[in-house]
Amino acid sequence: MARATGKEAIRLWFEFLNRAAKVPNLKINTKYYQAWGDFTNTKFEAWWKVNGDLLFPRHKVELTQRYLSNGDVIHLTVPTSLTPTEAANQTRDLLIAHYQEIGHNPKPKRVYALTDGVEMKVSALRAYLHTYDAQQRLTASTASSKISAKLVLAEVRRFYLARSHKWKKTNRKVEGLPSALAGDFEYDPVTDTVSVKGNDVAAERAIRRYLSIADNLIHAAAKGDFPSKTYYVQ
Repeated sequence: MARATGKEAIRLWFEFLNRAAKVPNLKINTKYYQAWGDFTNTKFEAWWKVNGDLLFPRHKVELTQRYLSNGDVIHLTVPTSLTPTEAANQTRDLLIAHYQEIGHNPKPKRVYALTDGVEMKVSALRAYLHTYDAQQRLTASTASSKISAKLVLAEVRRFYLARSHKWKKTNRKVEGLPSALAGDFEYDPVTDTVSVKGNDVAAERAIRRYLSIADNLIHAAAKGDFPSKTYYVQ
């Protein structure tokens, strides 16, 4: 799976954290997320516009172009004759003196990042999120707290097929139903319903797996370690 570290991966983190905030008795690591502000009552795009660059800085310290007139120095005027240790010590001393001169007292800020070393496919995480949301919609519309995999599968299929039908005559590209959830069924756009024609054992098993992984991701988000190194372990 391709590793994702961009805005869409952060959006999924944000969305799973919002789902976690709605789970009864699930403790959110509020100290860790203090800098995120009121994320539960804000749409992602508005939240990202205010917090994106601050919490997830896109720039790192790098060497820049050398002076054309002098091949022995680089920008920041660090002589290449210095060892990394010597250069670091001199830079540190220079900054300490400068900060004292201007009265600046830097305060370390937490830099947020996805779990280091974990590869994730955002399309897969979107599918887990859609599956979790489908289960929540069904739970909210019925008196029962237990919704069968069969019902969740039908709702997830309806969601994907309805969306594809809505945008099929436009240039907008939308993700299709995950192959693991395919099967012998039909979607009726008039009634917005799904009818099953064949055996759905494999797809129902996949739905249970999706729900289990979604639950792992929600708990990982609550903890402050997203997506975590074991989110796919059932």
